[in-house]
Amino acid sequence: MKDVIVLRGAVCAAALLSSSAAIADVTAADVWADWQKQIQVYGSENISIGSEVVDGATLTVNDLSMTMSDEYSSVTTNLGPLVFTENGDGTVSVDVPDSYLIAVNIEDDLIVDLEVAQENMAITVSGDPDAMDYDISADSYTMRVAEFKGDAADVEGDIFVKANDLSGTYQTSADGALAYDMIAENVDVLFDVKEPGGDGYMLVSGKMERLGADGTMNMPEGLDMDAPDTWFANGFGVDSTMGYLGASFIADFSVDGDAGTASIQMGEGGFNATMNQSDLAYGFAFDGVNVSAQMPDLPFPVSFSWDQAETSFYMPLESTDEAEPFGFKFALTEVTVSDDIWNMADPTGTIPREPVTAELELAGMAKLFFNILDPEQAEAMAFADTPGELNSLQLIGLRLAAAGAEITGAGDFTFDNSDLETFDGLPRPTGEVNIGIKGANALIDKVVEMGLLPAEQATMGRMFMGMFATPTGDDELSSKIEINDQGHIMANGQRIQ
Repeated sequence: MKDVIVLRGAVCAAALLSSSAAIADVTAADVWADWQKQIQVYGSENISIGSEVVDGATLTVNDLSMTMSDEYSSVTTNLGPLVFTENGDGTVSVDVPDSYLIAVNIEDDLIVDLEVAQENMAITVSGDPDAMDYDISADSYTMRVAEFKGDAADVEGDIFVKANDLSGTYQTSADGALAYDMIAENVDVLFDVKEPGGDGYMLVSGKMERLGADGTMNMPEGLDMDAPDTWFANGFGVDSTMGYLGASFIADFSVDGDAGTASIQMGEGGFNATMNQSDLAYGFAFDGVNVSAQMPDLPFPVSFSWDQAETSFYMPLESTDEAEPFGFKFALTEVTVSDDIWNMADPTGTIPREPVTAELELAGMAKLFFNILDPEQAEAMAFADTPGELNSLQLIGLRLAAAGAEITGAGDFTFDNSDLETFDGLPRPTGEVNIGIKGANALIDKVVEMGLLPAEQATMGRMFMGMFATPTGDDELSSKIEINDQGHIMANGQRIQ
């Protein structure tokens, strides 16, 4: 629930402080009405407005405060004064304070005052009352921890995130659809905290280049702000992407007298997320990462790197008459570690120290019998014998490469959900998977040479591979596992079940 409060506050802040030009007219009153609509995420009972003053073409809102709370925590902020000025060309300029505080109170034990500050922020609104376009720019936009307070405030220091040369657009519409596209040329990050009265500390400093975010959000009227678990079932949805072109960080720390340092260099990366009442998709990638560190209790520095790290998945969330697609992907490629790390496991250098790669991609079709995001149906699903049915599963690709050996694979299966007897309650599959193995015998020889595997167990392993695989070259094997329409399992044409 604490995360829900922070998320709802972040949604509101994004709606308030974001903004493209359109051909139509808006007035100061129109724009202020649009802001009021957006901040309803807080609930009308949690919004307080000191006064609204109209002076010609200018509308000033004083002492706008908002509070969100539950039994665990609360978030409070005061944004006033806000000044809406009609420019005479159908657009409105919005002036916001140079800085304001957001107070986060966690169970009364910890109060964190966050200071939001912007330099030379300019917001211009155009469009019409039913579809407003916000253009926004700022030299910088900073969120800093101003103070830790309360019994649990056992650290002190400086923590901030600062976006530089910020620009972008934000659009609102009468039906609750929102869209945004923002970018910062670079972002500075500092996490510098100390143990009060002690020697412990942690310092992390870094910079991200060309950090951008874009996406859409649908917030239809009538959402119960006090029951966020019902939002998605009632039409709420998000589709967002965030990415950067590069980043670098350094760290220095000491805990209980043990000190260490680290540096991280990162290439391009980011994440995407989509969630609505019918679909869920998420993915992230961090490419070109190099890490070097000197850790406590290790007599030597360590380093490791990878070329690509990626994880993504997608799946349906509601019941449908027809099967819907789902999928999963994982990739960690060209992983290398320093020789000092290798020497801990293999001091004689027996095993080839080639980069390690692990890749897996699956896709398929499935049908749900319940709407997962509907609280009542989710409860019923928990007691159901089966939540849905699997119709097909495809192994798009498998690759494991390490120490001079490699395993690859691909396959495709369909499932007969009318036959739950052949495979003891599971739908009967039909299809095949093909596996290739290279360098396995050479790796087994090296592991035996190192004394990590007894020779008799290595012999059993080779016999097992011989049962399910056929030679195709020098230390190369292949295996085709089939399940036919009678439910027979075949290995390279020989029935094994």
